Amino acid sequence: MELNTFPACTFMKVVTVVYCCVVMGTSAGAQLSDSRNSREPLPGVSDISLVGIAVDMGAAQHFMQPQAIIGVLQPRLETIGYRVALAPTHSPDGLWLQVDCHALPEKIGPRPPRVSQRSSAKGRRLGPPCQLAYRYRREVIPWKNVDRLIYSESVATMKKIAQISPPLRPQECVEKFLRLYDVPVLVAAEWGHVDRLLQVLNRPETPIARQRLILTLLGETHVARGYPVLVEKLQDIRLAKEAAEALGFFGLQAQKHLLPLLQDRSDPQLQVAAAKGLGRIAAATGNSEYTSLYMKMVADRTLDLRVRTQLAWALGKAPDMRSYSTLLEIEAYMWNDSSPDHDLQQFREAVDWSIREVKQGGHGDNF
Repeated sequence: MELNTFPACTFMKVVTVVYCCVVMGTSAGAQLSDSRNSREPLPGVSDISLVGIAVDMGAAQHFMQPQAIIGVLQPRLETIGYRVALAPTHSPDGLWLQVDCHALPEKIGPRPPRVSQRSSAKGRRLGPPCQLAYRYRREVIPWKNVDRLIYSESVATMKKIAQISPPLRPQECVEKFLRLYDVPVLVAAEWGHVDRLLQVLNRPETPIARQRLILTLLGETHVARGYPVLVEKLQDIRLAKEAAEALGFFGLQAQKHLLPLLQDRSDPQLQVAAAKGLGRIAAATGNSEYTSLYMKMVADRTLDLRVRTQLAWALGKAPDMRSYSTLLEIEAYMWNDSSPDHDLQQFREAVDWSIREVKQGGHGDNF
């Protein structure tokens, strides 16, 4: 039965409670004088050993039972050491993960080849079928440690699902979504369970995609114990890109690891990642020590354009008037090139923005 054939009815909440017994360890945050302080979880959360999970299907309860979602989530949580046991009750004063699956799609699958990119962009946006939230002591708590990723990761997951052929039915889509969307590591990072993340990262059987996400989360949470792990993973060609970007959260101390990567042209993608990390450091600290180096590389037309773009952003994130004339010269010749190339468009945008920031002598924190 297709979802759009369901009769209209009043939304009913179906809550299934799951106990998740967890052995937790508190994590010490990295207090960096040259970067943002680590985002600590709520007091008490990192010590909690019992977690409730509520599944709200709304009107879709006629179509898919909460037990089906529990059946997918339980083994996934167990992969990072959580023990999940069904129980009839759970204290509302504790910690709850809320899984709301109201926006079930009719069908998900590849778009027809003849649909143009422009016309498809005007259509309905492909959003996730389930949303995650959590409550602690009866209050809904905003995401802190994973606020940048909790939604973007779900959208990225749906893009993967959209490539599956033949199209998935609604229940299949939800189940596939929850198998691909890495809920366990996201909530572990949010609640400060860094030990669990590190244990999973070091298992040889852990998929590369999950390892990469964990490295990203170590950067987002910028906990002190994550720093040496990220430095170590720079030596792993499969993980170096994510490690380099994540090191950008650790301030000036990370520059000595990122600068050699930036200047090594053997791997342009790793150069881009190092430039992103250095740009983040520039934005967080205002340090313009390497302005001269960035100027030289941005002006180098033999350098990969994506690397030059990230360095152009970096020049605006730590404004230094020494770069103003260089940026103006680049702007002057660049706009004579009418190429519609996407990378060139991105470069133009970065140069224009940085010219304004350098001229004004300041930048915002929305990097």
